[in-house]
Amino acid sequence: MIDLAEANTGLWKDIVTEDMGDIRKCYNCGTCISGCPAAEGNPPLLIRRLVRMVLFGLEDELLDDETPWACVSCNQCMEMCPQGVKPFEVGLAIRRWQCREDETYIPPSLPELWEIGHTQSVHKQGELRKSLGLDESPPSVVTDHESMANFRKMLKETAIVKSAPYMFPDEEE
Repeated sequence: MIDLAEANTGLWKDIVTEDMGDIRKCYNCGTCISGCPAAEGNPPLLIRRLVRMVLFGLEDELLDDETPWACVSCNQCMEMCPQGVKPFEVGLAIRRWQCREDETYIPPSLPELWEIGHTQSVHKQGELRKSLGLDESPPSVVTDHESMANFRKMLKETAIVKSAPYMFPDEEE
């Protein structure tokens, strides 16, 4: 059970900026997730749930929630929201807030990004791509080893990767 007496009622002011729309207008209709591909994930990205967590000031729960990182950036939620709330922008703001609140926070998608070069498993969709008349493998760093090496070299220069080298091993190690 969540104790709302411990909630930060001003959390939404720390996360949301003026250009994101007024998230207090969200009435939890679910339109934003009706076309969201990440809403089918495990766990699902339910942006309306995240909005409620922000509005209720549930800092600890929000800090531990990895679902904002599941967004595939299709922006369909932005087009669908009947209240003018910008769900995609809210999700990005939550990501930024999580990283600000805990400087040791490593986004769950970062190790995957290091491993395969992107956060979506497009390289595992060969049969589906083939059925659509596409090449089984899309052009990607997954199959271009030189590009992947250059990509990892670039990532190694970021503060977050430098702070956790044990999570991002070189191939020759």
